[in-house]
Amino acid sequence: MKETTNFLIAGATGGIGHAICEALAIRYPDATLIRMARNLEKLTALSCKTIDIQFDLASEDSLLQAIEQIPADINIDWAFIASGWLHDEHTQPEKTYRSLSAEQLAQSFSLNAIGPSLLVKYLLEQNDKKHPLKIGVLSARVGSISDNRLGGWHSYRASKAALNMLIKNYAIELTRMKRPVVIVGLQPGTTDTLLSAPFQQGVPEGHLQMPEFTASKLIDVVDNLKPDDSGYLFDFLGEKFEP
Repeated sequence: MKETTNFLIAGATGGIGHAICEALAIRYPDATLIRMARNLEKLTALSCKTIDIQFDLASEDSLLQAIEQIPADINIDWAFIASGWLHDEHTQPEKTYRSLSAEQLAQSFSLNAIGPSLLVKYLLEQNDKKHPLKIGVLSARVGSISDNRLGGWHSYRASKAALNMLIKNYAIELTRMKRPVVIVGLQPGTTDTLLSAPFQQGVPEGHLQMPEFTASKLIDVVDNLKPDDSGYLFDFLGEKFEP
C-alpha cells in the first residue's frame, strides 16, 4: 500500500466502526480518515489526519451531500460501511412471523440495505473510475439464505440478505465495467457492542469478541482482498462464504 492512504469509515461512532478508525490510525499514521457519523460530537481525536462528515443513513439526500463533502483531490482507497440496525428501546428482533410489521421491516431495510447500497453508489460516482478501491460492508451470516437453519429475526435476516444481493450485483456490474473495485460483505462475529448487548447472555464463554479484535481482523480481510473475491461474504477470520 502506498504511504499516504485515504480511508472512509461510515458509522464511525459505532462499536466496530470506532474500533476500525482507531486501528487504522495506528497501522497507517500518515493516512487520512474520512469519518462519517450521525453525531459528530461522539467522535474522538486520533493520531492521524481526519475529516469528519455528518450523515444520516436513512436519508438519500444526506448520503449524497456527505459524499460530496469529500475533497475533490481525495480518492478513497478503502471504505468500511460499519453500520447496522437490529433493535432499539422499542423494537426487538421478531421470533415469529406473527410479530412482523411494516414499520420494523421498513426500518431494517432502510438502515441495513438501502442506506449502505446508496452510499456505495455515490462513493463510486465520486471516486476516480480508474482508482483502485476496496469496499467492506458489514453484513451478517444470518443474512445468508443458504446458511439459514434456525429462522426468526425476520426483518434483520431479510434486510441483510437484500444487502448481500446488492453487494453481489455491484460486484458483477463493476467487473463488467472493468473498474478496479472489490466489494464484499463482512461478517464481524459476535462483538461486544450495543447491537449485540441484549443477546450476549446466550454467547458461549470465550466467543464474545472485543471491538478492537474484530476491527483488526476485518482490516486484515480487506487488506488481503483480491479482484476474484468481489461479491462474496467473508467472516472475520477471512473465510469466504456464499450469500
